[in-house]
Amino acid sequence: MDKLGALDNLRITVLAEDSVVYESPYLGQHGVSFLVEGVSGGDTKRILVDVGQNSEALLNNMQTMGIPPSTINAIVLTHCHYDHTQGIVHMLKKIGRRDIQVIAHPSIFRPHFVTQPHLRHIGIMQGDSKMKIEKAGGVLSLTKDPLVIMPGIMTTGEVKRQTEFEEAMTGLKTVENGMVVDDLMLDDISVIANVTNKGLVVITGCSHAGIINIANQAIELTGN
Repeated sequence: MDKLGALDNLRITVLAEDSVVYESPYLGQHGVSFLVEGVSGGDTKRILVDVGQNSEALLNNMQTMGIPPSTINAIVLTHCHYDHTQGIVHMLKKIGRRDIQVIAHPSIFRPHFVTQPHLRHIGIMQGDSKMKIEKAGGVLSLTKDPLVIMPGIMTTGEVKRQTEFEEAMTGLKTVENGMVVDDLMLDDISVIANVTNKGLVVITGCSHAGIINIANQAIELTGN
């Protein structure tokens, strides 16, 4: 994709995950959130890739790092799981603007659950519904297609499952036409950055689509 362009500079910061050293000022949590900062031709964007399991830990860590929520330009949700999406409405309210692009696959709000060892919903929670995201200032961009966020940064869109050895996670369920069926996590997307004199950097959430499939799609989309 020639129109992607390239970044002059890229910085990735881990904002939240589950390993925190003893007596650290940072809070750990299940799940993950990254800050992706891209600079291209004088244009700088700060993109949140996932928001972790709860906004308390994420906001604490951002404050500790000196990163004001108001500086966030866009949010990418890599897939529906609660430990990557829960608290997005609270985060949007903290950002405090009405123009925050929220990029995700169109099926991200589907029913998503496990049945073992007991029935449990593990997708986007009711408090982070489509309506509440929009009310909090999020502008949803729900697409299966790759989406350019800025020159040098884009999403993969829905990832083609090409390898035989990368199988979908088992035990995940959804509802289609009133029937409970296996959920293949087709909403799993990733972020691609093209850095001048460096090449491609791929930022994933859980890589449910398979990391080789994701890398192949990044190469195919960019020609790099």
